[in-house]
Amino acid sequence: MLKTVTAALQQKNHEVKVKDLYQLGWNPLLTLDDIKKLYSGQVPEDIAAEQSDVKWADLLVFIYPIWWFEQPAILKGWIDRVMSHGFAYRQTENGMVEGLLKGKRAVVITSSGANEENMRENGILQAIMTCMVNGTLGFSGFDDVIYENLYAVPAVSDEERKQMLSRVGEIIGKL
Repeated sequence: MLKTVTAALQQKNHEVKVKDLYQLGWNPLLTLDDIKKLYSGQVPEDIAAEQSDVKWADLLVFIYPIWWFEQPAILKGWIDRVMSHGFAYRQTENGMVEGLLKGKRAVVITSSGANEENMRENGILQAIMTCMVNGTLGFSGFDDVIYENLYAVPAVSDEERKQMLSRVGEIIGKL
């Protein structure tokens, strides 16, 4: 999926920065020290680097497998630490929340072992829409979020997987 997304973006002459959280050795733990620093305006170095790249990007593409109705813990930890108060959102004087990442777009591409019927019946698709698409990204002010899941990936044929990747390429190519 990453190769397909990267190739489609580069074909349109977009500059691409890839963030493999495992390869980066990303620490997903939001600590009390992190929270104190963030609220005092002293952003920890690893968080500041990621926030700089989020600011730089017009489009963020999240690619991950669905585990227990949601993203892997390392991505959740990235969201917790990077999409922080004062960076991704703020509370207004009247107690409302304002997303600070307006003007940005996102594509969320997930893969699952379950088929579409199972994911709909079990509420997995609704959970992703509520938490990631409308929650994290919508709450943060993203203007446009596209979501695509690749269903039953371990159970389909190689030809079907190629068709899924072709669909991913089409989605990215239309941006």
